[in-house]
Amino acid sequence: MEQFRTVGEFERQESVLLIWPITPFATTRLNNDRISVEVVEALLGEVEVIVCCYDADVESRAREALSQRGIDLTKIRFIQYPSEIVYPRDFGAEIMIGNQGNRTRVDFRFDFYGYGTEDDEFSRVLRRFGQFHADQVGIQNTIHSTLISEGGDREFNGKGIMMAIRETEVDKRNPDKTLDEVEAEFKRVFHLDQVIWLPQGSYDDEHSHSGAIPSADGSFNSYRSATANGHIDEICRFTDEHTIVIAQVSDQEAAESKLHALNKDRLDRAYEVVRSAKNHEGKPFRILTMPVPEPIYIDLTPEDDAYALWSWCEEADGLFADGSPIPKPPVNVMPALSYCNFLIANDVVLAQKYYEEGMPERIKHKDDEALRVLQDAFPGKRIVQIHTLALNIYGGGIHCHTRNIPVAYPMDSHN
Repeated sequence: MEQFRTVGEFERQESVLLIWPITPFATTRLNNDRISVEVVEALLGEVEVIVCCYDADVESRAREALSQRGIDLTKIRFIQYPSEIVYPRDFGAEIMIGNQGNRTRVDFRFDFYGYGTEDDEFSRVLRRFGQFHADQVGIQNTIHSTLISEGGDREFNGKGIMMAIRETEVDKRNPDKTLDEVEAEFKRVFHLDQVIWLPQGSYDDEHSHSGAIPSADGSFNSYRSATANGHIDEICRFTDEHTIVIAQVSDQEAAESKLHALNKDRLDRAYEVVRSAKNHEGKPFRILTMPVPEPIYIDLTPEDDAYALWSWCEEADGLFADGSPIPKPPVNVMPALSYCNFLIANDVVLAQKYYEEGMPERIKHKDDEALRVLQDAFPGKRIVQIHTLALNIYGGGIHCHTRNIPVAYPMDSHN
């Protein structure tokens, strides 16, 4: 019988799919299309690039934007699917490869990141995307899981080890199951030897409706723009089978920023877990620490496409989970900022950066520091940093915006 295994993203990839944004601008200033164009441009020559569009109108706009950049459209495969969410990392095809060269998909339940239910039409449409994606790349076999889970909360080293966030996978997504039951199911469907459980995700990535967060002046008058509600790819990644990159906050940063202070405890506890973990050879992992971006705040108004989350909130009962009132526009929000939300695609790594002229120099310093970490983690690979605020304001980043399909090859021949 063929034996299947999960694949580290750093292994050879066949294709990368991204979902093109429905609208060209997140705000009057932040351009969605520019980011997707730069992602496609960086991927060409490394993998087959698949651009998924909501409908013919969006595809026409995507083609025009790519053409204006001078990109040869014959090198891109365009497909259509009615997904309003641009993060196929979470509901796209999760593929395993077998020792005889075959591939299979693992199908999870989906409840829109804990913001809805499985029966919502939105959840059902996105749940079906995984099979649609697999069909597009010629993969028909499926293993079904009893768990609710999204791809952004699963990291694999390709050697039988997965990392995930306990609070997310158990308390938030599968509260009817124990930790042991959730772990056993992951081990069953992915044929794992070990699951490394980080306690919590970042403070920034808590449920968007949790309430106010620290503002630039330290008061609590700002909000999360949108979130994935606890994904590991915002804070911790495998960069090869022996190496983990994890976000960290320094003592000085925590002393100077309430937001950094709230993240520090969570990230310190996550660091202790990976520091104590052993790899498939029983040895400690090599650990590289990644900076946490400096907070960047944006005012959203009803004229902005990214305000849609808030207009939806206003239709609810008018209160956040903590009992505080939902703010009236303009709403001061912080996008989902992260240096860990990078994409690995063969010999290129697509990373996020934030500095623009006029911003504090410490933002540029953090961008440069993150680049050095990635150069250390991926010697010999091309690192492409992209300004991603328009993408981040919807609650995710470059890794979320894309979904890899691994090359099919026998287990004993992978490298």
